[in-house]
Amino acid sequence: MTYHSALDFLNSLINYEQQPKLRNQFKLDNIRRLLKLAGDPQARMKNIILIAGTKGKGSVSYMIEAGLRACGFSTGLFISPHLTTVRERIQLQGAPIPKPVFTNLIKRFQPLVQKQRVSYFELLTAMAFELFAQRKVDYAVIEVGLGGRLDATNLSHPQISVITRIGYDHIQVLGNSLTKIAREKAGIMRPGKPVVIGQQPAEAKNELQNQVEKTGAIPFWVEDHSRVWDEAISPIAAPVPHPYSPTLTFSCFTELGAGRVELNLLGRHQIENCIIALTTLGLIARSEPKITFESVISSFRQLTLPGRCQLIKTTPPIIIDSCHNPDSGLALANLLREYLKDRVILIYGSLRGKLVTKTLSHIAPYTEIALVVPPNSPRALTPSILKGLFRRFGVPSETYPKLSLAITRAKELALGKLPIVIAGSFYLAGEALALLQKELTNNKSGLC
Repeated sequence: MTYHSALDFLNSLINYEQQPKLRNQFKLDNIRRLLKLAGDPQARMKNIILIAGTKGKGSVSYMIEAGLRACGFSTGLFISPHLTTVRERIQLQGAPIPKPVFTNLIKRFQPLVQKQRVSYFELLTAMAFELFAQRKVDYAVIEVGLGGRLDATNLSHPQISVITRIGYDHIQVLGNSLTKIAREKAGIMRPGKPVVIGQQPAEAKNELQNQVEKTGAIPFWVEDHSRVWDEAISPIAAPVPHPYSPTLTFSCFTELGAGRVELNLLGRHQIENCIIALTTLGLIARSEPKITFESVISSFRQLTLPGRCQLIKTTPPIIIDSCHNPDSGLALANLLREYLKDRVILIYGSLRGKLVTKTLSHIAPYTEIALVVPPNSPRALTPSILKGLFRRFGVPSETYPKLSLAITRAKELALGKLPIVIAGSFYLAGEALALLQKELTNNKSGLC
């Protein structure tokens, strides 16, 4: 089997991320049967950290994995969706698995899938479980795909569960209230096991507390175990000076330790994510003395988060963000207000079924002009609808059939000064990174 034939087999499976209509029924029967055929690799993994939430779960996953790796542990990381290659979803030691490893995993599962059909996401989940069990990684950091209770990743046996901030997203599937959404996220809790819970809206917090009592999980509310003060940021100038790092610094007291933290990431929301990660690592450190505050924050200083308020040091500067729900829209708006002195040229594309109006309400005040494009997905929202929404917010807009054309136009409008922001979807963020890869390669320090 070649790598390309392996990809072909994976892509032949139903991919609910790419379906024109949202999936409205979730069951774990198929993936459970597939895992049984594979010898239940999820039962052979050790030290699993399972992470759910609406906002920040990907960033927290990356942070926890980086911290563990910096302290000398072997790690596996499972995330979704991917940006430029599907191999990003399954990582060993902080890097996407090589093509031969990916191909061998597909080869291992192909005859099993012919006996028990599963979805695209379910097969990738099973592949991650199998690889992490084979390699006997010290810690497996698993990001939930959607929700929690009925997600394929929830067939794992986490030693620690983590729930980041909960907000409105996937409401057609998870429910139209924070209570219902929180109940689904709480499905990753385990009796007698710790669950680290980040800051929450009151409604979500109340439901999570109810679920803690029902499941018998041991709660660690991050706000009760940490404190943050003396925050500082370094604004972005245009053109971006060299050298420049989007430094975000703050002092904190956490379960792991106390001190000054420096992140080369954009946005104060990353402080919240960082504190969740430090709290989780602090709990692990109770039985793993080689996990130290100093080693962890040193690794955080080097961390990059692809497609998450990611700065490309071009002229003009480009920020790529996967912002696709109201909470991430607010985080992006706060970033634009604090880091930039000018309004931005916004390239935006969204999927259907998202709370686009509320998301754009946060970003519109900081937008000079919007260039609307469809993400590369059958679920792409019609650009004319987005154009109408921008009109409602008093933002002039233009539509383009391709992202490459929108980027060219944005650079013309920017005149080397106005920043460009590409946002609205993971698919759009991934396409943007692929298009800008040449610039990133030519300027090795260009990716922050």
